[in-house]
Amino acid sequence: MGKKDKLKYYGEENVNFVVSLINEGLSATKAAQMMCDKYGLKCDSDVERVYRKKLQKLRGETKENPNSKVEETEEFKRAKERVHDSNKKRFIVSWAQSSTSIHDDFLTNIEAYAEHIEADIHIIAGRYKNPTSLESSNKLKAEEKNKRLWHSRLQPYLDANRQKLHPYLQILSDVKVQVTAITPLTGFNNITGLESCIIGHPTLHLTSLPILDSYPNKLLLTTGAVTLPNYTDTKAGKKSEHHHALGFVVVELDGDVFHVRQVQCDDNGDFYDLWYKVSGGEVSIPNEQYPCTIWGDLHYGQHNVENLETAKHLSKKLNSGKVILHDLFDGKSINPHEEHDPFVLMQKENSGEGDLFAELTKVLSFVKDLTADFEVISVASNHNDFLDRFVRNVDWRKVNNKTAYLIMANIVASGAAPKGLVNFYLADIDKVIGLAYGDSYRLLDWELGLHYDKGANGSRGSANQFKNLMTKSIGGHSHSANRSLGSLTVGTLTKMRLGYNTGLSSWTAGVIQVYPSGKASHIHFIKGRYTTL
Repeated sequence: MGKKDKLKYYGEENVNFVVSLINEGLSATKAAQMMCDKYGLKCDSDVERVYRKKLQKLRGETKENPNSKVEETEEFKRAKERVHDSNKKRFIVSWAQSSTSIHDDFLTNIEAYAEHIEADIHIIAGRYKNPTSLESSNKLKAEEKNKRLWHSRLQPYLDANRQKLHPYLQILSDVKVQVTAITPLTGFNNITGLESCIIGHPTLHLTSLPILDSYPNKLLLTTGAVTLPNYTDTKAGKKSEHHHALGFVVVELDGDVFHVRQVQCDDNGDFYDLWYKVSGGEVSIPNEQYPCTIWGDLHYGQHNVENLETAKHLSKKLNSGKVILHDLFDGKSINPHEEHDPFVLMQKENSGEGDLFAELTKVLSFVKDLTADFEVISVASNHNDFLDRFVRNVDWRKVNNKTAYLIMANIVASGAAPKGLVNFYLADIDKVIGLAYGDSYRLLDWELGLHYDKGANGSRGSANQFKNLMTKSIGGHSHSANRSLGSLTVGTLTKMRLGYNTGLSSWTAGVIQVYPSGKASHIHFIKGRYTTL
């Protein structure tokens, strides 16, 4: 396109028309096409390119690092030199977007909670430039000139420096992740070696990475934000606005281990963390019943005794009305994956672990004891299904537990167990709800009736699938803590090694707590501990 041709596209009226359309959310290509239609000009790819260049000049953009001006400000220089208080044993870590309003009440509550638990506050300095809005860009440049990009209340807490809080934990405050990234943890698996890391981002994600036996669990997790949603009206911007989470990560150093929890506030800026409620700048221990605790996959009989006792103690301390159980029944006595290994069968015969009625009796006795304190919801799970598979698939003449087989086969044949055999036996216990595959159990907008072993349309389940549901959900099955937007996977209460997870393993112990606010949080167990509070 020659110089004369370009001039007819650069009239002030033409430029203003294109800019107004882009500010409404249209792409430069579409805006240029509409401008050509309006003024009767010929439109091709060259027109779109010259408008991109023109818009870049109007914004004052160059090929230099777009963050260079930000990094030259005094507040950012101070943030890069931030060092955590080594005398503190607790930390609160969040993220703030530049040129964006904060949630005042939420920050007030964070400050109150930090004072109460004696925590050091770190707010990771985040940046997000609206690439289609000249107004936003000009505002940002003006603020850069005034040397203040983040809200004045955040100045004491801003952090742009990497912090090593523990030999196995870092805050990656020096790493900037694209605000609209749908999977912000991607690519961070080995950036900190064996150490867990906290990454600043306005959504809540969590994943557990595989480790060998002698190493501590490695977690990657994001922080949530203290700033309000401030995105473009593009598809990426609107998706990010929908998933924007006001929250933080609380870190507690506990001798040779550490504890981390993601905390999310409600619209008022109030939040719960364990037994504390923080509202109106006050920290209290409310006298109210919490909705439910989702326990890690239980596999009763193969459970870790210490972690199971910790789960019971925590659920009682939080006054949870309900406990949600995944893989309640282990099925060690009839495990179909072991039926062709003669040495395993001999070991079970000698130890008594091959007695189906004995295993089932212990499970039912455990549940009955549990109902003294809680309502129990047993989610349909693949290990519960072992009992039905045993009846349907084996030749009873060639296996142990022949008497049990004949009794249970008669139950199935009579149609008395439409929701499965485990649920058939649970039905005799008060305060127990046994869910079948396909049953929904909703509580405070959470779908809790999924184990995550079965996916859509007959596929195998995965945590990734369930983040695309039309509702928030909490499941189990993988034995590994995971959070991907509105899909949470609980860990396990089993022993950390069960024979089939040899080598690398991402299994984590713990529960998920649903608070009266409707927000949910993983509580990880390490050596039977989960907090220093």
